[in-house]
Amino acid sequence: MVAHRFRESTLRRLQFAALDTMGRLAARLVELADRYGEAVDGGVKIASPLTQEELATWTGASRAGVSQALQAFRELGWIQTGRRQVLVRDLEALRARSR
Repeated sequence: MVAHRFRESTLRRLQFAALDTMGRLAARLVELADRYGEAVDGGVKIASPLTQEELATWTGASRAGVSQALQAFRELGWIQTGRRQVLVRDLEALRARSR
């Protein structure tokens, strides 16, 4: 358990240093989809109680930055958002953007 948490914290530090807001948000969305996502027609549904403010804190970005990144992902067709939920339409594109 300690080794797992150490690996996660090391990975997050590297992401904060190497990735921009979109990359860090993409990584968090991929993580949420992998852990809590439900396969539905058209993608992976993440029913999450997380707000944009909480996503911002989790990604080390401003709420405005997260909002802009979500808008960009919507425009690319990678996600669709609704009240407290995200439908990931292109998980592989998000995964590639998170690297």
